[in-house]
Amino acid sequence: MSSDVLFRPFKLKGLNLPNRVVMAPMTRSFSPGGIPTEDVARYYRRRAEGAVGLIISEGTGVDRPASLNDPNVPRFHGEKELAGWRRVVDEVHAAGSLMAPQLWHVGAVRTRAQDWSPPGAYDSPSGLSRPEKKFGEPMSEEDIADAIRAFADAALAAKRLGFDAVELHGAHASFTSGSRPLTREAASAARLDAEAAPRAMKAPCLSTFPS
Repeated sequence: MSSDVLFRPFKLKGLNLPNRVVMAPMTRSFSPGGIPTEDVARYYRRRAEGAVGLIISEGTGVDRPASLNDPNVPRFHGEKELAGWRRVVDEVHAAGSLMAPQLWHVGAVRTRAQDWSPPGAYDSPSGLSRPEKKFGEPMSEEDIADAIRAFADAALAAKRLGFDAVELHGAHASFTSGSRPLTREAASAARLDAEAAPRAMKAPCLSTFPS
């Protein structure tokens, strides 16, 4: 097969992409205080100018106290944060590419920073990585419902800002990941079968917006 197919227009889940070149999300930690700057907008615009058809942003934190474990990873909630993302997506569209933010909750993955900690307890569905092995804080049903609300709010914000899709981060022991064993306690809390639950989400999920 000729490599020319990579550069032909392509339709994916309702998105009309200029080509099949997709930029994967890469954590950068260049958004001080969680706010994407003009430098961030310029960074993504340069990728769009390089003929990337679809850009998936670095992971962005949803509205939970410990959704991020790095103070310089951008958030996807808050007035200043969303204003920064509007500038980013406008620059990407002006250069001819489409864009999706990656929505992220790091779960119980702790920070490596020595002088910073998130403004809330690390959380995961059960607080366990395996029976009797503590891993973060157990979430109540109210906590889990609030996390679902946080992802939904971020997706709605993305649509309002003009993004073309959203991607949910689902790897590396993050909140939506199936990469860690799901204990019976977690399965019970989520009302899922203990064997079926780990299959619920094992990879990032790209979703477009209904027209």
